[in-house]
Amino acid sequence: MAIPTTFGPRRDVDFAIDASMVPRDWAANDAFETTFMAALSLLFPEGEKFFVSSVKAHKHLVTDPELAEAVTGFIGQEAMHGREHRAFNDMLVEHGYTVAPKVETWLRGFLSGVRHRLSPKSQLAVTCALEHFTAMLAEQMLTKRDMHGQLDPAIRELWTWHALEESEHKSVAFEVYRAAGDGYLRRTGMMLVTTAVFFAVVGVVHARLMSTRGIVLRPWKWLTGIRRLYIWPGYFTRLLPAYVAYFRPGFHPGDRDNAELVARWRDELFGADGTLRERLAA
Repeated sequence: MAIPTTFGPRRDVDFAIDASMVPRDWAANDAFETTFMAALSLLFPEGEKFFVSSVKAHKHLVTDPELAEAVTGFIGQEAMHGREHRAFNDMLVEHGYTVAPKVETWLRGFLSGVRHRLSPKSQLAVTCALEHFTAMLAEQMLTKRDMHGQLDPAIRELWTWHALEESEHKSVAFEVYRAAGDGYLRRTGMMLVTTAVFFAVVGVVHARLMSTRGIVLRPWKWLTGIRRLYIWPGYFTRLLPAYVAYFRPGFHPGDRDNAELVARWRDELFGADGTLRERLAA
């Protein structure tokens, strides 16, 4: 069993973001990118709850003490992500995205339907797929300064902290899936289904937020964001090799060694002079 050596603890971090200090276009000074990342944030609280419940449902199958400790850290970290992104989503409402609570309510109902239609093991396979997505995006956030630097300083630390912890626990759900009996066809099949559903859901939510901003019918307002996401630097297109690797029969999230990256950002955020030390609860 390849227990992740970079898994981290639950960190009680309170960002207390003041909406008045955050510019309306806080991602690359661009409405398209800002509404896209806002759409992702709206999915996080309910999504994190889904991840936690799917892992908890199989926790009794975990016999390795180190993996059991990693699962505890995973659950704690995901709970904190949900809490802080819900607060961030409240800030979005203050910025005029009044549709945000309706989106979260809709997503809650959607995921309830998923729970009724999929077996617990398939739900865990969906979690593995989405954890792979978040791990890919997190690694890019932490390694590509063009992505990290585009975020306004008022909210950059929230997204950096989230990226660090997604990188720390990227292997945990996968290891629980292995403890539950593995299954290549289920894992890869659920990845294909999850990919289609994920981009459809994000697309719908993004469109609703763009409608709120009055740009959904103004495609010329999308050009810079489309270019950055899919052409240059191509935040999504450059993820393709890592995405395709998931379909390799012997795939494991730990194949991409991120220990040095995680150590560097742990020190930068939570080391002796870490920028987030003062935000940690006593």
